[in-house]
Order: sequence, then C-alpha cells, then structure tokens
Amino acid sequence: MVFRIAAMQPIDIDPESVKPPKRKNVKISTDPQSVAARHRRERISERIRILQRLVPGGTKMDTASMLDEAIHYVKFLKDQVQSLEIVEANQRPAAGIGFPVTANGYHRTSPRFLI
Repeated sequence: MVFRIAAMQPIDIDPESVKPPKRKNVKISTDPQSVAARHRRERISERIRILQRLVPGGTKMDTASMLDEAIHYVKFLKDQVQSLEIVEANQRPAAGIGFPVTANGYHRTSPRFLI
C-alpha cells in the first residue's frame, strides 16, 4: 500500500519552508474586515499546503481529493498505532502473578488505586 511506503519517508513541515504563491498586479484592500478575511484565507491555505506535503501524493491532487486522502491516511496511521500497541503488549512480560496492572503501574486491588 502507498501509505506504508509514505509513512517511512521523512517530511519537513516547517511553515517557514512553505512559501505562499506570489501575487502580481493586485490591488490589496486596507479595509479591516478585508484584511482579516485575507489573513484567515492565507492561514487556511498555508495549512492546506502543509497537509498536502504530509499526505502521500497530496501535492498532485486538488484540495477536495487531498482532504479525502488525508482522512484515509490518518485512519491508516491510527490502525498502525493500534496494531503496534497490541504487538508491544503481547511481547511485554507479565508485571505480577495474576494481578491486573493499570497503565499507571498500580494493581487494581491496591489501596492507591481505590482512592
């Protein structure tokens, strides 16, 4: 699967390295509402460009397709994490003799756990 290969690739997501496209011969409004809307759109565009770099093949698709692919990619990564956690849990030796241990290391029957 493409995701497996892409998950191993290093990626630079520094916002400074993602340059916005240059504008030519465009009159920019100084109206505060227009400035705020333009700033919001620029932030959204910057985040989209960063996400495109994270998603395998994201730079080669339109925004809607890339967002759909990002959803599938995040679900794939979530499944990978869960499967790795299961493998790790199966390889870990038992902490106690027949006593279940919680994530914080206390036995369920110990007084500290019951507090």
